[in-house]
Amino acid sequence: MEATRGVKGVVINDDARSSSWVTVPNVFYYDLYVNGEHIDELRAMPFGLAELAIGYLVSNAYIEDAQIIENISVSSDRIDVSADSEFDFKYQYYKEKGIKPLDSIKLDKITSNYQVPYSKILQKIGMARERAVLSKEVAGTTFAFVSDYNGLFYIAEDVYPDSAFYKAVGKAITQNFDFRRSFVVVQDVLTPEILVYSACVGVPIVGSLRGIPSLSVSIAENVSGQTTFLENGGTVTVLTNPQRII
Repeated sequence: MEATRGVKGVVINDDARSSSWVTVPNVFYYDLYVNGEHIDELRAMPFGLAELAIGYLVSNAYIEDAQIIENISVSSDRIDVSADSEFDFKYQYYKEKGIKPLDSIKLDKITSNYQVPYSKILQKIGMARERAVLSKEVAGTTFAFVSDYNGLFYIAEDVYPDSAFYKAVGKAITQNFDFRRSFVVVQDVLTPEILVYSACVGVPIVGSLRGIPSLSVSIAENVSGQTTFLENGGTVTVLTNPQRII
């Protein structure tokens, strides 16, 4: 399936009306199954879907170690994951409690003393803006990336910020990335959900290029212990736990 398609529109300005083709992103819904059990319906652009599934399952605490995943197959409207019995035990617990995994996550407060120079963060953000082709060319798309101090860098794009996050994290997981010494940046708003997802995989520093709502700040201050920051025009404003950005 194609990531985008052309839509015929009408361009209106002060001088005239004219017909024009507009590129819009394609989005689809995918039923996620693990060992035959329906887990959730994911929404995403039609690429990076194996990484989407991995990132979703780990970030939502269905699994702690992606090594238990044995196989992933993707079709036009579903993603099938095969995992060992460790998954089945945990999922049965969730079903019996009648709750979603995110509701049951007990976050360990992140106490990592990992530090990153703000200049390195700006460098990685610049790299992301260069590499995020869809976000530059197709309105309505966004990116997320996870990186470390050195050369490891995983970026993904989607219409939905959470799906971009899942895809980027899923890519990193497949490479045995050390999230404890990393930072995540989302181009969109750093929602409380994305902050919790990142805490669940152990990321100590999380930033946004658009905004951070008060609930995200409260979670970082009182629950997760993460550093949060907003980048705007080359300025990094740290909102919580500023000691990790130097």
